[in-house]
Amino acid sequence: MRRSKRPRGPELRTSPRRHVNQPALVVRPDGSTVGECTMLDVSAGGAKLKLDGQFSLPAEFTLQLSKFNPTMRRRCTVAWANETFVGVQFLPEHA
Repeated sequence: MRRSKRPRGPELRTSPRRHVNQPALVVRPDGSTVGECTMLDVSAGGAKLKLDGQFSLPAEFTLQLSKFNPTMRRRCTVAWANETFVGVQFLPEHA
C-alpha cells in the first residue's frame, strides 16, 4: 500500500462528502476477504476508511458494504494513505 500524507489545502472533491460510521469488508478480485474496515465518510467519488487491523490493501479491491447483501459493493483503488486512514477512489463497475 502506498503511504503518503494526505494533501492539505483547498477541497478537491467534486461532490460533497457525507459522514458515516459503517463497517465494511475489503475483498480481493478473486473474492477472498483481505480484512475489515470502517467507512468514515463517503462521496460520489470515494470514501475515507479506517482499517481494522494491520493488512495491506491490493492495488484494486472491492469494498463490500454489507455482509448480508453482496450487491452493496464498490470497486476501489487507493488514492492516499497515512498511518491511520486510507482514502479510496471508486472505480466504474464495468471497466
